[in-house]
Amino acid sequence: MRKVFYCSIALLFYCSIATAEQANKIIAVVNNEVITQQELDYNLLPLYEQYKSVYQNEDLDRKLRKAKKDILEQMIENKLILQEAKRRGIKASEEEIEKEIAKAKKGFSSSEEFTKVLKQENLNIQKLRERYEEQIMIRKAIQNYLVRKINITPEEIPSYYEEHIDDFTQPQRVKIRMISIKSKDKAIDALNKLRAGGKFSDGEMKFVTKGEMVPQIDNVIFNLKIGEFSGLVKTEIGYHIFKVEGKQQKEISGLAKVRDKIENILWQKKSAEEFSKWMAELRENAYIEIK
Repeated sequence: MRKVFYCSIALLFYCSIATAEQANKIIAVVNNEVITQQELDYNLLPLYEQYKSVYQNEDLDRKLRKAKKDILEQMIENKLILQEAKRRGIKASEEEIEKEIAKAKKGFSSSEEFTKVLKQENLNIQKLRERYEEQIMIRKAIQNYLVRKINITPEEIPSYYEEHIDDFTQPQRVKIRMISIKSKDKAIDALNKLRAGGKFSDGEMKFVTKGEMVPQIDNVIFNLKIGEFSGLVKTEIGYHIFKVEGKQQKEISGLAKVRDKIENILWQKKSAEEFSKWMAELRENAYIEIK
């Protein structure tokens, strides 16, 4: 749930709390429905809170202007989708709405706090129900449209797998401990202690992928056996001693293991393409006016 904030005089351009006239100002018409300044400002509040902690003055103004433009475009799209949902008879059930309200209530310590925040945001439970109803209808309309349009053929998954085999490959890795010392004399002393049977337990431990380190280190650590430690390896920041604690060979995940992941990737890619086409079609057949 969004928290209420109060605007300074300088920021009245961005929020219409000042007067009812400003709040009810129509800023866009989508077919036979309108979008008001108040609706836009409500959706802008979370970004305002985020931006004001990072940006100031002209930077803040520029970011907010861009955010207002983007949010208004999103609101227009939502209007178009909601209108399409109504045209197709798509509805939100009482159970679905109640589930969303229950989810919202979980973010509050008590019913009293929940009701208090609703009042602060000029909402009541009925208005909240209406908003959730619209959100559910929009989600359903998008899902229904994409399900009708998207088809992933049996050939596409293995084809994607072959073309992106590197994405499903775990390179060779070694688990190392590392001691780094700036002084050469101290580094030699540490190495001699290790050779005399000293423990390597204080060294930093991590997994390293082949090619991740500079070649001079790669050549050392990937040629050590498990349990072995290196001699001194000099770099720009000092001297290092490495010990290999374990190894993982290069491994390619089989198609069966990643089939679901690939199907999801293809679905997301096609979803974005089909959604863009759909929105272009809805816009083309709609009356849209931005005031």
